[in-house]
Amino acid sequence: MSDRNYYKVSYVIEDGAHPGKIADRQQQPAVGEEVVLDGAVYVIVEVDELIAARDDFGFVHATCRYLRDAD
Repeated sequence: MSDRNYYKVSYVIEDGAHPGKIADRQQQPAVGEEVVLDGAVYVIVEVDELIAARDDFGFVHATCRYLRDAD
């Protein structure tokens, strides 16, 4: 991938309490990373590549678990 890479990330919350989100990022998400979605903090528990990364684009799915409300 080039220096201008980006990822389209599909965030899905494992218990279904949040509808999830699709977002653009400059780096691929990683297991253990925390993300904030709509005022709550989630930890990424699984990352699956949906479309193999090519050129400057990758599409991944990140399964998340609720941790706490954001401050």
